[in-house]
Amino acid sequence: MKGKHTVTVVSETHWDRAWYVPFQEFRVRLVRLIDRLLDLLERDPGFRCFMLDGQTVLLEDYFAIRPESQERVKRFVQEGRLQVGPWYVLVDEFLVSPESMIRNLQIGWRMAEELGGVMRVGYAPDAFGHIAALPQILAGFDLDNTVFWRGVGPEGEELGTEFHWVAPDGTSVLAIWLADGYHNVSNLGYPIKWGDTSQMRFDLELALEQIERAVESARTRANTPALLLMNGIDHAEAQPELSHILAAAQERFPDIEFCHATLEDHIAAVCTAQPQLREWSGEFNRGAYGSVLQGVYSTRMYLKQANHRVLTLLERYAEPLSGLAWVLTGREGDPAFLEEAWRWMLKNHPHDDICGCSVDQVHEEMMYRFGQAEQIARTILRDAFRSVLREVDYSRPEGLPMTLFNPLAWPRQEIARLEIPFDMGDPMADDFQILDSDGQPVPYQKRSDEPRFWMEVLKGNAKRVVTVALPVDVPAGGYATYYVQPGRGDRPAAGGGLRTWEWGAENQFVTLQIQPDGSLTLTDKGTGITYQGLNRFEDVEDAGDEYTYSSCSDSQTLTTEGLKATITRLHAGPLQATFRVELDFKVPAWLSEDGQSRSEERVSLPISSEITLYADQPGVYIATTVDNRAKDHRLRALFPTPLRPEYSHADGHFAVIEREVDLPEVTGWEEDPSPTKHQRAFVDISDGEGGLALLNRGLPEYEARREKDGCVTLCLTLLRCVGWLSGGQLLTRRQRAGLPLPTPGAQCPGSHTFEYAILPHEGNWQAVFQTAYNYNAPLQARRADMDEGMVVRELQLIREDSELIGRHELPWDRSGTLPDRQSLVAADPSAFVLSALKRSEGGEGLILRGYNVTDDPLEVTLRFGFPAQAVYRTKLNEERLKELELSSEGGVSLPVGGHEVVTVEVIPQRKH
Repeated sequence: MKGKHTVTVVSETHWDRAWYVPFQEFRVRLVRLIDRLLDLLERDPGFRCFMLDGQTVLLEDYFAIRPESQERVKRFVQEGRLQVGPWYVLVDEFLVSPESMIRNLQIGWRMAEELGGVMRVGYAPDAFGHIAALPQILAGFDLDNTVFWRGVGPEGEELGTEFHWVAPDGTSVLAIWLADGYHNVSNLGYPIKWGDTSQMRFDLELALEQIERAVESARTRANTPALLLMNGIDHAEAQPELSHILAAAQERFPDIEFCHATLEDHIAAVCTAQPQLREWSGEFNRGAYGSVLQGVYSTRMYLKQANHRVLTLLERYAEPLSGLAWVLTGREGDPAFLEEAWRWMLKNHPHDDICGCSVDQVHEEMMYRFGQAEQIARTILRDAFRSVLREVDYSRPEGLPMTLFNPLAWPRQEIARLEIPFDMGDPMADDFQILDSDGQPVPYQKRSDEPRFWMEVLKGNAKRVVTVALPVDVPAGGYATYYVQPGRGDRPAAGGGLRTWEWGAENQFVTLQIQPDGSLTLTDKGTGITYQGLNRFEDVEDAGDEYTYSSCSDSQTLTTEGLKATITRLHAGPLQATFRVELDFKVPAWLSEDGQSRSEERVSLPISSEITLYADQPGVYIATTVDNRAKDHRLRALFPTPLRPEYSHADGHFAVIEREVDLPEVTGWEEDPSPTKHQRAFVDISDGEGGLALLNRGLPEYEARREKDGCVTLCLTLLRCVGWLSGGQLLTRRQRAGLPLPTPGAQCPGSHTFEYAILPHEGNWQAVFQTAYNYNAPLQARRADMDEGMVVRELQLIREDSELIGRHELPWDRSGTLPDRQSLVAADPSAFVLSALKRSEGGEGLILRGYNVTDDPLEVTLRFGFPAQAVYRTKLNEERLKELELSSEGGVSLPVGGHEVVTVEVIPQRKH
């Protein structure tokens, strides 16, 4: 080893709460690890410090078993010998929302501060790639650095292990790339890198050899004399011999200064060197130096759908309505319940959990946690909505009031799905009309009529629920009310020009024709482009594992092209046309015994799609149900186009991400470039004049596939079914990614329903994002005169006595101080996308967060439907930066740069 270097040795463990064994078994090991760690810190003052993996949930898990150790832990945190935070859990960044990452940091940061101090390092050691917006999120918590491992492509040779990582908005942090992993000197003095060493003899000479190799490797990529060695690995305990090892290393290598220290100390050493570092902008999702495991976007798709459903419930409905109820009604609520829901939710976000790459029991327990978060969020939403509705004036017009809430900061004019819960026996359910708040009749189309019974605490609800399609107009970030009255003759005719025939329909935007094989032909009236073969299905073998898709050496692809579909028209206008398309798709049952080909035996893979076109609304909306009876396969919906773009554009974290369609030709990578990519709400391809977008609900994997003729097909993954946690060497990956454990649950047997939409359009992706975000945040509707109180006639399980009921039942008060239609939060222009609306962490105000979805700077105006005392610009962590000037109308205006994320705190004049 040549040259003078400072080597920082960081003692740490990387802790997966659940993975190849379930949570409780890992926790037993965790408790013993921390017990022994605390003993080591007490008896060996030379053992300088230990890092608990950057996540505070480990201590939450520990204290549940060892509450008596809290003061002991606090002492070492305060002394700087135990490094905790800043995260609550270490997440997979792509598969969770940006808002959940912010809640994650808020909870983790607060826990760490309560224990004595937070580690001020944006530590992300083992996420399966990194989002482009990570520097923005970290900087919003005063973290000016990140330390990470996976995802670096060939740029690593030029960047080295220290560089400046620039987010889409220009925010920059110092990045420390762990080129040799977070475990480059794990188990020093032992012959294994990973594993329990308690039955092995320690060898000091071997430890010094391991240090020498690690220093030499780190030196080749470092841009400064400061080198970093990570003494830890998954589930590893503190190494008690380390003080002795470092003393021997200092004697053996006198030209190197060895320091047992922290990541913060290493970052300070890098900065002291004042290097001229290169810059990098964009994602890290390539596997030149290590596996990045992009196949997890479609592993156990049911987890991704549940995650999408509950995150949407929390972020778009429970948090906003709880906060607005606090402002509008004086109802204090209980923010602790929302944090409890978030903690259940966040415990599903570590990479081995949300990625679906663990043993089956781990993911069974995840569904329980999703359920806990969902129960809390639904109850908070219901009660907050009711408290607001009790303050609304419903005195005019008469009728059963149905109020719809719009969680987005722009107005919505669309066809809504409205479920009207009539009382049992109410004759109005047979013949009714719907009026808007001005008393004008609104056309509607009946979709279904069914009895339902559900329970609340001390209250039964027996209703006849009639579902209708209804054109609505709901103001920005607010609500609108529609009134159901007894029918009075003919209903008003619907506009929009929806026309249907046996196997097709058209509106002002598109013409839809269903082909005999069930595929769709769609003509965009704006551009004149016709798309053929849409929503055709493709099935191919999957010889990979939970981490990675892989084909066989003898690959076989089947499609539904040419099959005979059963096509049924379910609804035929005037507001909605819906068709059911049923296919009996025969596919190979499993892989051959040697895993090199598909079996000759075939099984039926029934597929049923409901295809809907609405009046006066762009897009074709699809719900596909698959009864999965096959194993070892991948099922995708295909959307061929005549377009030949160079790039796809996918909705990402606080930005729309541009990605090249054509993969680079590479050799020697640890994992081949993956053709499948990540999306949030949509993916779009266009040629500048016109394009095709796919919208989805909780289906995060797409491929923009270049066909032989140069045209691009969008492929949407519905199922990826495998039977192993980790296989051996795959055609697409050089190394095993985990343990060779069977995972029959990852074959995803049974029925699955997938929701997505096709949106042809003029121009580029900017014509798409509002429709996509509307699709992902449907209008929420409630019958306004329902509350938690018992109404005797609802239950219908006791003898009814009208005189008794009339004497004891309180009349519903239709008066109130709030209008029955109101915008509460509006943002202009629409390129500023509302991301969060919630009560502030301090409880004094309402937090509004949004981002500029475009590259261009904006002048944004925020308007509030309630009086505000003051408005502050804040960081993501809600620390106030400056007070903003309120306009005479009670709003604020502020400049927002391209892709910038803006958070404001509104101090309302609350009702008491």
